[in-house]
Order: sequence, then structure tokens, then C-alpha cells
Amino acid sequence: MKITIVGAGNAGSACAFMAAEAGHKVTLLKTSNRITHDDHFETMVKNKGIYCIDNTKNGHFTDSVNDAEKTFQPLELITRDPKAAIAGAEVVMIFIQTTYHQALAEKIAKYFTNKQLVILIPGYGGSIFYNQHCNNNPIFAEGESTPNDARVVEPGTVKVLFKNVRNSLSFFPAARASEGMPVAARLFPAYNIETSSVRKHIFESALHNPNIIVHTIGMYVMYPMLEYCAKHHPDEVPYMYRDALSTEMAWQMIEKLDAEKMAVLKALGCKPTPYLDACLFRNEEDLSQNPRAVFESYKMSSPPGPYSFDNRYITEDVPMGLVLLSSLGEKLAINMPECNRLIAMCGGILARDFYKEGRTLHSLGLGELTKEGLLDFIGEGMVPSKKLIAH
Repeated sequence: MKITIVGAGNAGSACAFMAAEAGHKVTLLKTSNRITHDDHFETMVKNKGIYCIDNTKNGHFTDSVNDAEKTFQPLELITRDPKAAIAGAEVVMIFIQTTYHQALAEKIAKYFTNKQLVILIPGYGGSIFYNQHCNNNPIFAEGESTPNDARVVEPGTVKVLFKNVRNSLSFFPAARASEGMPVAARLFPAYNIETSSVRKHIFESALHNPNIIVHTIGMYVMYPMLEYCAKHHPDEVPYMYRDALSTEMAWQMIEKLDAEKMAVLKALGCKPTPYLDACLFRNEEDLSQNPRAVFESYKMSSPPGPYSFDNRYITEDVPMGLVLLSSLGEKLAINMPECNRLIAMCGGILARDFYKEGRTLHSLGLGELTKEGLLDFIGEGMVPSKKLIAH
């Protein structure tokens, strides 16, 4: 299978390696001119491939100092040219921050072809933007988390810390799931899931993105820890998973936000699955385990940081995730006090209006639809027309 990976950061690099290791023909596309990961990208161009330290081979997941052996996979093409990268690909996988979806759609969606599978990881409803700028009829899918947890550790080298056992996908329009799922199942074992585990629509995937809860609450609770370390212990940094998410305050907030999320899911016709149960499904073969215990075992092996509150855990997952959740709650007449309080508090710390910046039904061009019209659109791709979407 010919696969194009869009995004040369942590997750995109790791998936490019994994796909090449699985025997797929892989092209890696970097679309931004920002300096982020430029040295990494240029080193891969020079090497014509990517090195990987796959620590999952030493156990279920680890960030051990006893790293696995570094191995190399050549890639078919490593480029900044979207036309060359996308031509002939059966699957296009987009690994970029969701804040850039609208701008990226304007650059690359015109190159998508009929029946090409385009997967956004994560999505947060962003496939609507790409659909707007398409001249053809690809199948869109959205993931709720990356197939792996990885870090670029030096230019040209990515370290894989964790691989998901399963990854649910949704499709846009949802009616094309039967076309897209057999293709996705050939990519990675994590996508080879039961039909019953395919999400009902893209908003179900958006609300099951774990980052909408764990990143936003974890960083908010971690904020005073970051301030304290910066002032009194500048050589130390707290761990969001290990430290912030070990507090009772964090778990009280998680329970309240999760309840609001599940109320919205239920109103959208979806199964109201709790956050921890969704994590267990992604992470473990044995689903009889205690979900909180599984989360705790992952938490203790997670990397340190983030090092700043002004981080994508906040600047992406609050405006793209929480604001979308709030917008859906408003449309469905569901009270969202915890969600709205968290948006306001995080915005206040950074002096930013995340409601104004954020992804809403209105910014997606769907604000005027009724609940029934919204479900018809994401289910069948029917009305409103593309001309009315995401201006």
C-alpha cells in the first residue's frame, strides 16, 4: 500500500517508520516552513529514511534509559511538495496540530483523489474543512489518538514509547465507513477493529479524544507546580501524568467534565462511554482489567513535562477540543459548567479568548443547523452544500 504521512513531528515520524517497517511504501510530507523539526526533516532527507528506537519491544510501554537498538527504515520520498507527495497514494494520514487544519486544507485538499482515504489524527471535526476544499470525492476518517506515543529525540531519530492496541476511527460522511474501514485495517494492527467499535460519526471521535480531558485538566492542575518549580527549583520540572494527575482535585474535575461529555454523546445518539473505559479499550488486550489501574501504570512511565503552560496541550486542546464540546452542548441545550469554567480559567492564565479562537459549530459552518440537520450532514454528507461550510 502507498501511504503519505503529512507531518514530520513526533507522531508522524513514528507512523512513517512503522508503516515502512510493515512493508508499505511511505512518503513523508512536511508542509510548514516553521523551524519546528526542520533539522529532523532535513536529516531524514539526507538519510533517505528514518531511524527509530522502539522501546515497546522491551515491554508494553517504557521510557527506559536502557533503550532498544536503533534501527533504520528507508522511505520512498521525503518532501515539501504536496502534489508530488499525495499523487498515487491510497491513504493520506495527517498528523498536524488541529489548529492548522483550515490553513492546511487550503493547500493540499485540491490534490486528493476519488476514493482516497484521508485520515486526520486527531480530527476534532477538521475533515469538514478538507471536504470544503476538495474537487474530488475522497473518504475522510478521523482518529481520536495517535497509534503510538513517540518523541523525536535527535534529528533523524524518533523514539516510540507506547503503541495502542486498538484505535477507533470515524468516517465523514459516516455512511462511507464500509468503504473506508477495510482500507484502514490494512495500515496498522490497531485499526483492525470490530465493526461495532467504529465510531458513529466524527463528533463521537472528537469527544473521545483523550486529550480533551487529560491534557486540559492535567495542565490546569499542573500550573502552580510549574510556577513553583520555576521560582524555587529551576532545574526540576513536574510530570503532568505522574504528579498533576495524582491529585484528588484533578480526578474530581475529570469526573465532572467526563459526565458533561457523556451527556453530549448520548444526545448525539452515541454510547456514553467513560474516559477511563475508552482508555482501557485503546491500551489493553484484556478488557477485564480495572481501567483506573491501567491508567495508573501508564502514568508512572510517562515522560516529564510539559515545561510550560503555553503549550499545545492547552493552546490546541482547549480551543479545538473543549470549545467544540461547549458548542455542541449549547446546540443540544446541555448545561456545561465544568467545561466552560475550564475554558475560561485556561484562557485567563494565558490572557487569550479561546472561545473566539476555538472550533465551534459556527466556525465549521454548521451553526444554523438543527440537531437533526447536523446529524444528517455528518452521517450522509447531505445539506448544507459545500458552499455554506466553514467560511
